[in-house]
Amino acid sequence: MQGVLGEEELQEIRSEATALLLKEDWVQYTNLYTHLISLCNRDDSSANRKTLVSALSNRADGWSRLGNPVAALKDCDLALSIDPAHVKTLISKGKVLMELGQYASALECLRAVKYLGNGGTNETIRGLLEKCQNLEAISRTGMVDLSGWVLSRFAGKVPELADYVGPVEVRTSGHMGRGLFLTKNVDAGSILMITKAVATGRGILSKQSDEQGQMVMWKNFVDKILSTVEKCQKTLDLILKLSNGESGTELEIPDMSSFKPELGLCTSGKARTDVDVGHVLKVLDVNTLTEESKSAKVLGLNSGCRAVGLWILPSFVNHSCSPNARRVHVGDWLILHASRDIKEGEEVTFAYVDVLRPLKDRQESLKTWGFECKCARCKFEEKVLGLSRELREIEDGFVKGSDLGCLVVKLEEIMRRCLVKEREKGYIRASFWTAYNSVFESERLVRKWGRKIPGLVQVAQSIFEAVGADERILKLVVSRLKNGGNGCLDEMERMMRLARGTYGKVMKKQAFKALIEAGLAVLS
Repeated sequence: MQGVLGEEELQEIRSEATALLLKEDWVQYTNLYTHLISLCNRDDSSANRKTLVSALSNRADGWSRLGNPVAALKDCDLALSIDPAHVKTLISKGKVLMELGQYASALECLRAVKYLGNGGTNETIRGLLEKCQNLEAISRTGMVDLSGWVLSRFAGKVPELADYVGPVEVRTSGHMGRGLFLTKNVDAGSILMITKAVATGRGILSKQSDEQGQMVMWKNFVDKILSTVEKCQKTLDLILKLSNGESGTELEIPDMSSFKPELGLCTSGKARTDVDVGHVLKVLDVNTLTEESKSAKVLGLNSGCRAVGLWILPSFVNHSCSPNARRVHVGDWLILHASRDIKEGEEVTFAYVDVLRPLKDRQESLKTWGFECKCARCKFEEKVLGLSRELREIEDGFVKGSDLGCLVVKLEEIMRRCLVKEREKGYIRASFWTAYNSVFESERLVRKWGRKIPGLVQVAQSIFEAVGADERILKLVVSRLKNGGNGCLDEMERMMRLARGTYGKVMKKQAFKALIEAGLAVLS
């Protein structure tokens, strides 16, 4: 072999690389190819150029395994600048671009390989092309179908998803600072966004787990965040757009294009040493979400697994006690969907606390978040509780454990007498859902009070229109219809609307029905 590298030395490096590959020691694997690249750069012979291309391609794979797609992409580009038809590098670049959400560019690379017609890669390329085309379609339309995964009871790998930004934009939101708003009308279940976490922290923790276990999970999560922002300037820039919780800070309205992967790449593959860790930690304190929430559903994980994560665009979604959106978590992905019909210009909100509770309980829970909710529902309930002694007595009786059937009857009588509007009836019924639930769960109470209160489906529809869908209500509706409902077409359609509002339009009717017929046991 001509040039700086001898054949024997090159073979030794290749053997060492194979051993590191089998051990999955990607740090040493990358370091070894960095050494080989430095040797190749000393000689510009054609033989060394061929070795250099191969070394860059292999190091790109190492960077990718180490979670540094930006460095991987740079090595791919360097290799292709020397040999534009290098098949292995084109495939590697296609994979990296898919990881970065650059599906159109990834398709170009993969189609180039297909055009080159390398027989040994045809099957691989067909699989990658199909995967990339599916992800590109999701990123463009937001259309997701989890039916197969749901029907298999979440067997196998978590479905692959792609970032999607739907008809939403960040705007000024009055006293809430910034918020997310609809740019067109959508119906219940419509997907508003699909986004992958910057990082997540997970652990098998019981509710009684000691503080140390939770702190370990939090530390691992923070380490992942810092590792990511040190490698990717774009991610750091996005995190710095989020609130750090300090009042009086003027916050800019970000351009929505910054949330779309196709319109920008991370710009640095080198580790940064100038990250303001203190500021990042403040942002995490304010914006980290827990997957376990009354306004969210985790699909496919054991109930004992607890998780926290940072999702950039959902961090702009404010709280409301009359929310119109819910979250579904699929692996590290968050799917935000409309939990009821939403009109253009309306702010998208989800609940930070349990909204199927009385006003006092919600206000108490929100103290930990450091703000007081001023949504239309809270204002209405404050007003009517201030004016109505009867409602105050009912609220006190609810807390003290009065006869819940009698309490529900009194509530319905007061609302009829006072000509309360339909949406406001939904607010009140949501606040006292525990009482309604106790009545509808009991055959004895239904027989005793059923003629004096609306039916379950009507109450569920009322709450759905006022505060959005909720899995607890859906489960009760399903249970009652299975055990004595008339199963008419109208009731079944209402149930399906409630199911779409609860889980989003992420599966076909067959999968919804399978869940419903099983009493939602799969999602319990």
